[in-house]
Amino acid sequence: MARAGVVPAGSDARSEPTLGFTGFAGLPPETPTLTLTLAIPAHNDHAPLLRLLACAAKLDCVAHVVVVDDGSDVPLDADELRAALGGDLILLRHDTARSPGPARNRALKAVTTRHVLFVDADDLVTDELSPLMRDLNGRDFDFCLFQYHDTRLEQGLEWGQMIWDQAFWQASGVALGALNTVPPAAAAQLAGCANYPWNKIYRTDFLRDHAITCSDILLHEDIELHWRSFIHARNILASDRIGVIHFVSDAGTRLTNRTGPERLEVFTPLTRIARELETHAQHTYALPFARFTLGLIAWIANNLDPAHHAQLKALTQTFIQDHAALMSLPEKQP
Repeated sequence: MARAGVVPAGSDARSEPTLGFTGFAGLPPETPTLTLTLAIPAHNDHAPLLRLLACAAKLDCVAHVVVVDDGSDVPLDADELRAALGGDLILLRHDTARSPGPARNRALKAVTTRHVLFVDADDLVTDELSPLMRDLNGRDFDFCLFQYHDTRLEQGLEWGQMIWDQAFWQASGVALGALNTVPPAAAAQLAGCANYPWNKIYRTDFLRDHAITCSDILLHEDIELHWRSFIHARNILASDRIGVIHFVSDAGTRLTNRTGPERLEVFTPLTRIARELETHAQHTYALPFARFTLGLIAWIANNLDPAHHAQLKALTQTFIQDHAALMSLPEKQP
């Protein structure tokens, strides 16, 4: 069970907790040895980004920030961002919006710290991030998976991850304790968690050594980053500290709410992951990936314009036929 008492970085510990926050947390006085870079894609996220940078300024583990303006209608201003952060940062720009994936990839190229955290411009980091980096000091890891708070839970006054992610943590056996080494059986469970980029602290050279990046597609661009990280990692850690608050908009023009044919581009990274699993005979993640893929396709079907259902069905059939051995689920699943 994740800790209570987490607040956005820099919150006044003497104030009353806001919706979803169940207590107070203050930072210990010592400075963590490990630091990281925040790599942030931004598209028309001016106000949320300023909020995030002001939040990050309170954390002594944040050594650097790289922002990639992914074709915002009004270009971001570097001086304004530096003022919000209270320090220097790198601001890069795509003149034409591509997607968060290419923006994260470009940010990664500019990272100079040993560790990196990809975070969305409209999310927040919490006071737990610095203690987590202290926990990681002296530990050998390719990435550390940590927990998060999803704002969709706030109507029920809950704090923490979505119920399906919490179920994977409980099944893995690493749901308790500030930091745990993740053995293969537990990793197979945790790989089923939401394929987010902002719930993992990566060792920068691990990503570069294995050429692990986000996909250059509009939606579902983080699936490849997630699964290839699990496939190639030799040392995975998991922490039940809640390091990020993820804001979800159920309406509007955010990419999350797209229902068009761009969702079908997901078969490109799915195919690459499947081939890598088959080539490397990576049995640890074969079944979790097959289950994830079928669940994702079902989710897409429920969130896709009916005009594209026939194409989705055809792509699904082709994918399953091309990867028949990988996609052959046991008749009885636990």
